[in-house]
Formats: sequence, C-alpha cells, structure tokens
Amino acid sequence: MKRLPQFPLILLLVLALTGLAGWRPAAACVGKTLVVGALETPQQQVLAQLLAILIGERTGTTVKVVPAASHAAAHEALLRADLDMYVEYTGIGQVQLLGGAPIADQGALYKAVKERYNQELNLVWLEPFGFVDPKLAPAGTVAEAAPVVRKDTLKKYPALARLINKLGGVIDQATMQKLEAAAGGGNAKDVARKFLKDNRLI
Repeated sequence: MKRLPQFPLILLLVLALTGLAGWRPAAACVGKTLVVGALETPQQQVLAQLLAILIGERTGTTVKVVPAASHAAAHEALLRADLDMYVEYTGIGQVQLLGGAPIADQGALYKAVKERYNQELNLVWLEPFGFVDPKLAPAGTVAEAAPVVRKDTLKKYPALARLINKLGGVIDQATMQKLEAAAGGGNAKDVARKFLKDNRLI
C-alpha cells in the first residue's frame, strides 16, 4: 500500500498550532483603554503624560490622555467612569469638591481627603508626587498633587496602584517647575518621557 506523504500533515499541524498561539495573546490583550484626564495647563499635561507613558510602557496597556475643562468637570467624569484617573490637589479635593473645611496640616489634609473619597465616592488617592502648588491651594489648606483613580479600575488592573506609586515622592518643587517650563511649549509627552527615562522608571 502506498504511504501518503507526511509533509502536508506536518504543515497543517504547524499552521494550526501557530494559529492557536497567535490567537491566545491577542485575546489576553483585549480590554478597555485606560483614560487619563488633564486640564489644559503645562503642569497637568506633563503629569498626565507621566502616568500615561509609565503605564503604557510598563504594562502594554493602551492609555489615552483626554482634556478636562476644570477640576469639577474632571471629578464628575471620574465619577461617571468617563475617566479612569486624573491628577488632583488635596486642597481642591477637600474644599471645592467635597465641600469640607480647610485643613492646614498637609498630612492630615491628605488623610482626610483620601478617607472620604474612598468611603463615599469609591475613588482612591494614590501617593502624592512630592510637591505642593500654592497657587492651587484654597485659603487655609497645602495643595499636594496626587493621582486619583477609580476603585473599579484598580480592581481590574491589580498591579496598577503599585506601578503608579513609583512616581510617589519623586517630583519635588524645583523639579516640577523645570518640568512645567519645559512642557510650556506644548511638548509635554517628550518632557514626561525624558523624565521617566532619566529616573529609570521606563
């Protein structure tokens, strides 16, 4: 009896396995795009790009930065799940968004804002970047900047909080002023990428 050539069978097997192998990673990458909000200021733009590039480079997740008209608009978008995160300031969060009393002590202010956001709004304040912006501090408060993230986003991406917190405490006042000045020309993305590379975060 004449034996059938083995080559076509082997080829079919290879093609089948290759197809399956190619399908699995694609399925694993399927997921929503993370959306970061940012006001149209050099500071907000560069901080949003720091978050977007860090997450994108380290996880392979698609991250999009979208404009927000104001702090209140960004806050409402976060509550509606139109945003996954944005950078807020503790004084604004406490006084303007929560309607709370001003708190002068920086540590106490951060703790109060973090607890109320978590308990009442299902939003999480991650570690502050390391600088304050007096221009954005309501009377009687220290305006620390920190990422605010939806709790359900952190549940979907369990490693996200730890990754973002690598930016905690790494941007002091002088560094933020330099980043703002460099980003003032509209190249916030390049400025953010250089900072992350210089600090070996990507």
